[in-house]
Amino acid sequence: MTDKSKIKNPTIRKVRNRGFTPISYHSDNGVYSGWIYKQTPTYTFARFPALGRKKLTKAEMRFVKEL
Repeated sequence: MTDKSKIKNPTIRKVRNRGFTPISYHSDNGVYSGWIYKQTPTYTFARFPALGRKKLTKAEMRFVKEL
């Protein structure tokens, strides 16, 4: 089974066309661009080309900005 949230050479246009939400995530190590591919009441699952998959809590969502 392939991972449907993985995008080769991601751009904002490709991310939106696949139904995901493009975001920028401000962490201690810098700013990372990625996309949200799944949301639950407790966690938001995002994928970043530099970080891979990441599970964000509600507290971490204050560092996320939608593009």
